[in-house]
Amino acid sequence: MNLGRDGGDSMDINKLQEQIIFTRSGNSGKARCEEGWNWNPPPLHDYDLWYALSGRGEMRIQGQSYPIRKGSCFLVRPGDSPQATQLSEDRLQVIFIHFQYAPPDEEDASRAYIPERHTVITETYAFETMLNRIMELEERKFVWKELEFDLIMKQLWFQLLRSQANVPETRLREDKHGQLLSRVVALIKDVPGYRISHQELADQVSMSPEYLNKLFKRNMGMSLKHYMTEARLERALHLLQETSMNVSQVAEALGYGNIYLFSRQFKEQYGRPPSDFKFKGVASRPHGGKEQRDS
Repeated sequence: MNLGRDGGDSMDINKLQEQIIFTRSGNSGKARCEEGWNWNPPPLHDYDLWYALSGRGEMRIQGQSYPIRKGSCFLVRPGDSPQATQLSEDRLQVIFIHFQYAPPDEEDASRAYIPERHTVITETYAFETMLNRIMELEERKFVWKELEFDLIMKQLWFQLLRSQANVPETRLREDKHGQLLSRVVALIKDVPGYRISHQELADQVSMSPEYLNKLFKRNMGMSLKHYMTEARLERALHLLQETSMNVSQVAEALGYGNIYLFSRQFKEQYGRPPSDFKFKGVASRPHGGKEQRDS
């Protein structure tokens, strides 16, 4: 019986909810890493969910090296001795959460429920909203906050499992090509308003544009052009919901010379025009807060 990475679910869901429990076990926080920072702790006694909000660097766990970019998420396990460094010109901002994890009783099943150590989060908005909600819980005296911590961690946990299960839709392989594609994804996500060309992206990973697009489509399930458009529209949604920018300003900030093209692509992606997401159909929502509609 296991949830497994093929998406099968033969265990009763109520039993699963009762058996998987997350409890905070130590230090958690959000930090902008100082100049000269590097991370080289002794073997961990608990789990650490470690997520990069911005910046660049490298993480090494169990002899495997991974690039750190926005969306890089690491599940450091008890007994691991991670080593992380950052680029001095692009310092890291990270969220880290130490916790204990009580798996299901079945030994074989419990192994299937643990995500791999490295996941590239491609849809960062919802994931970061949940992380920020956990950060808010640290500051509040709320009788239910330990239960809420458990519930949010379950959502994050299953998001990691889903991301790793959906090959080729969301999971990048951890071989050389996977790491290079992670760099391409990070470049696109870091500057969604910059019209970076396929040639520029290809130059960053020493590939031809044709081969990069072929490799990208095989691993991500969509063309490079399509992914770049989705990243730009995801950023547009965020700006509309959480800033005072109007539709024209958002379109201009994201490199659209034609507001009609922006509106058409946005509607195709989200089913409604961008104006509906500005103080109308969907109101602004703070990180970690519940969505509220204007009365």
